[in-house]
Amino acid sequence: MENPRPFVLLALALLLAILAGSPSSRGRAEQADAGPPPTAYVWGSQLTVYYPAQKKIYVYSELGGNCVHVYTLSTPGGHITRENCK
Repeated sequence: MENPRPFVLLALALLLAILAGSPSSRGRAEQADAGPPPTAYVWGSQLTVYYPAQKKIYVYSELGGNCVHVYTLSTPGGHITRENCK
C-alpha cells in the first residue's frame, strides 16, 4: 500500500488556499474588486500563500501550522520587507 501522507498534505494545502481566499466578512461586490485569487505553494511540510492584490507572501511552518513570516513585495527589483507574524 502506498503512503497516503502526500495526498493528505496536498488536500490540506488546497483547503487552506480556498479558506484563505474566501474571507466571510466581505460581500460579493467587494470580492469581485479584490483582484486575482491567492496562490499556494507546498514544499515538504512548508506552505506558502501569495496574495497578488496585497503583494504579500505568507509562510507557514507546516500544513495547518502557524504563520511564521510575511514578505511584502514592492516594485520589480525593489525592496522586500520581512516581518514576523503576530
